[in-house]
This record gives sequence, structure tokens and C-alpha cells, in this order.
Amino acid sequence: MEKNKDSRTEQAEVAQRLRSARETLGLTQEDVASALGIPRTSVIAMEAGKRNVTALELRRMARLYRREVSWLLGEGPESLDETSAEDSALFRATAQLSIDDKEQVLRFAQFLAAGDAPPVARSRPLPVRRGEANQSQLRRSSAGDSTASEPDDEPGG
Repeated sequence: MEKNKDSRTEQAEVAQRLRSARETLGLTQEDVASALGIPRTSVIAMEAGKRNVTALELRRMARLYRREVSWLLGEGPESLDETSAEDSALFRATAQLSIDDKEQVLRFAQFLAAGDAPPVARSRPLPVRRGEANQSQLRRSSAGDSTASEPDDEPGG
């Protein structure tokens, strides 16, 4: 009976650490579920201590939360590492993005982490909507070309 109680206590502690780590980073349960490819109800159950966390899920959550697996299991240091403040700010900044945008941010972060230099972007003017001046037109206007700030009313001219 004592062993069962210890097991439940350990599971409750892991659940509390999972929730704490998620909340520290400003992630929602839906964010975690999406990142792990599991239903949100599974994340809810894990954080409530009602569902065991598999070894694979634990490793993925540790990576997502920027924590050591040992910390999630209650065996490692409690404090976040030095970079976690930036990580936390990044997660909070992306919290309101759509799933597609979050995937783009993730791909870009992975690209940067791989150590590849970003490609040099070619500078090209943005398309101009009728009645609006683009940046190059505004620059020419401020340089003294008074006609450049007004878009042409006639197509092609």
C-alpha cells in the first residue's frame, strides 16, 4: 500500500512540474497538445496526475519546456537556466500566433539552430495598392522629387 501511495505522490509531483513548466513559458494546453501530436485531453489528464506520461512524451515535453527530464521527474535543479528568460519571452510573444505561423517560427528557429547563415534577401518594393505610396516612392519624395509621392492614376503611365 505504501508503494502505491509513493507512486501517486510521484505522479502528482510530475504533473505539477509539467503544468508549472508550461505556464512559465506562457503555453496553453492546446499548444502543448499540438506540439506533441496528442489530444488536449491527454495534456489535461497528465497535468492532473490522472494519466501516466510515456518516456517519449516526457522527453518531448522536456525539450519543449527547455528543461531536463530529470527536473520534470523531480530529480534535477529547480531553477531555469540562463537562457530561459529569453525562451519564455519568445513563447509569450508567439502565443497568439496561428498554428501555421507557429510552425513557420519553429522551422526558422530550427534553421538558425542548425548554424546555417540565412540567405540574403533581395530588396524589392512591395506591391502598391491604388492610392498608396510605397517606401521607394516616399524616399524619392523626401529627396526632393515631388511627383514621386503621388501614384499614377492612369494604368501604365
